[in-house]
Amino acid sequence: MESKLNEKISSRDPQAWLEGLNRALLDSALDCVIAMDASGRVLEFNAAAERVFGFTRAEAVGQELAALIIPPSLRERHRAGLKHYLETGEGPVLGRRIEIPAVRADGSELLVELAITAFRIKDEPVFTAYLRDITDRKQGEEASQRLAAIVESSGDAIISKDLNGIITSWNEGAEMLFGYTADEVIGQPVMILIPPERHSEEPGILERIRRGERLDHFETVRRRKNGTLFDISLTVSPIKDASGRVIGASKIGRDITSSVQNQKRRAVQYAVASLLAGSLALDEIGPLIIKTIAAGGNWIAGSIWLCEDLCSTLHCTTTWHAGGTPLDKFEQVTRATSLASPAGLPGRVVTSRKPACITDVSRDDNFPRLAAAVEAGLRGAFAFPLHAHGEIKGVLELFSLEMAQPDDDLFEMVEALGSQIGLFIHRQQIQEELTRQKELAESANAAKDRFLATLSHELRTPLTPILIWAGGMANDPTLPPEIDEGLKMVCRNVELEARLIDDLLDLTRIARGKLQLHLRKSDAHELLGHAMEIVRGDISSRQLNLSLELDATAHHVLADSSRLQQVFWNVLKNASKFTPDRGAVTVRTFNPRPEALKIEISDTGVGIEPEHLDKVFDAFEQLGTRREGLGLGLAISKAIVEMHHGSIRAFSKGAGQGTKFVIDLATAA
Repeated sequence: MESKLNEKISSRDPQAWLEGLNRALLDSALDCVIAMDASGRVLEFNAAAERVFGFTRAEAVGQELAALIIPPSLRERHRAGLKHYLETGEGPVLGRRIEIPAVRADGSELLVELAITAFRIKDEPVFTAYLRDITDRKQGEEASQRLAAIVESSGDAIISKDLNGIITSWNEGAEMLFGYTADEVIGQPVMILIPPERHSEEPGILERIRRGERLDHFETVRRRKNGTLFDISLTVSPIKDASGRVIGASKIGRDITSSVQNQKRRAVQYAVASLLAGSLALDEIGPLIIKTIAAGGNWIAGSIWLCEDLCSTLHCTTTWHAGGTPLDKFEQVTRATSLASPAGLPGRVVTSRKPACITDVSRDDNFPRLAAAVEAGLRGAFAFPLHAHGEIKGVLELFSLEMAQPDDDLFEMVEALGSQIGLFIHRQQIQEELTRQKELAESANAAKDRFLATLSHELRTPLTPILIWAGGMANDPTLPPEIDEGLKMVCRNVELEARLIDDLLDLTRIARGKLQLHLRKSDAHELLGHAMEIVRGDISSRQLNLSLELDATAHHVLADSSRLQQVFWNVLKNASKFTPDRGAVTVRTFNPRPEALKIEISDTGVGIEPEHLDKVFDAFEQLGTRREGLGLGLAISKAIVEMHHGSIRAFSKGAGQGTKFVIDLATAA
């Protein structure tokens, strides 16, 4: 090989051949090669240097290297170093690889890795610099360092695993969240972090990662080193090698226990509000309310206590538990217990008027149900007041198998729930009292109706023979005039008494719904005429002016004629009774519409104050100064008119300005 090379060199100009070889080596070099003489001027500038720095070889050769590629801030330092070497032969950067900034032809800076060697040609020092642009590499390293710093300082758990589910990296956030150190878990299967009931999730996640898919905000449950479970949101991304092949997965986990808990509690508030809105009795929904609230945490039992005697005593009315014999026994003890404030957890809540917590009931001195609670395995307890309008109505308590650690959000939630449930209890108590009062009133009314019916019957029975005898005797022409007049007076008073008794019977029938109508087509004008005949004696005796304006052309109605005549008679009787001598009574009918009949009976009598108009139709109301009768006529008349699907109203401008009664009925075809 060496002989062939020597032959090749000898066949040409050796110097030219070597120079060509050196040029080829310089131009093919991947690194920048720059040669500099003792004055600091460029002797050589290869093709790689041209590409990196942007100068051509022709532009660079002969130029001072310091002014060419060294940043202005470092140029004097470069010149001083060159001078020091020339004087002493010592150069601190010679024979070493260092990283320094450089500058391109366009003024932009870059970072280069530099190695300088020195040699002599004809006793003159020559320096060769080998430079490599490491800007991208350095930026990549810095980015990796920053990323590593972010990963380590992140509050989120950042974990990587291979495609077999083996943990390969573990940051401090993961250690804080799961409780394992990196040494404990790296090399272990990720299944140690997953509760057994969720092991089926991992194969599906790995399969998606193998396909290059990413999982965003996957919410699930994971397990800490101490065995406790917590809610977590996972983002899982595939890790790829330089060729793009998936080699593992990066997992970012964030503890969302608090937000999940808050969502559950908001759902609890909505569910409880829905339960309260759809029920009338606490007995029906009490267990559901406790169960719904318990679902917002780790509660397995609860009860509702109601106040008695201004909350001096509390008794349990409602209980719920998740099941099991020990809890059954605790429930029985709770229902059999009565507490006086401030005894027990409910008593403390009533006394303080605030929520209260027992971290561990087994260590609490003020818990009367201690033995039953310990047997049931209960530890944590929490209770809050049920209040309405500033008054404590009761207490709701909850129990768990773990030590209780309430948070601020729980206190905020139970404040709203306590008000909602307390108002529901308050409304129920009002409703129960109203029901009781209604039952008492109905019982009293029934007793009154029975009394009136009995009284009416017993009063009417002895009047019948009196009326028959007196009526018969009054027609005897042989009696002296004074006796005849006396008998007629007896008849009139007996008839009045009978009328009053009939009114009582009618009122009783109406109150019981026993008054029946026998409807047929009747002439209202004719019925008015009959009623006016009955009161004509009163009208004549007081010299009242009776005016008739019967203008209705359609005056037939579907009515019980005797009852409707009773209405007309009652109104006309009132008009004649309360109108002074020589006053006026007017009866008017007209049809405001073909299918309607309006009857107006007005007088110039004592009138009624406007604020009393609504009372004239109430039973036993007598607004005038003349207290004749029982005040039942208008009440009965109103009931009869309304049974005919009509209406009766009273109008008056006040005392001394007369009264007008208006009766509206439907005409009969």
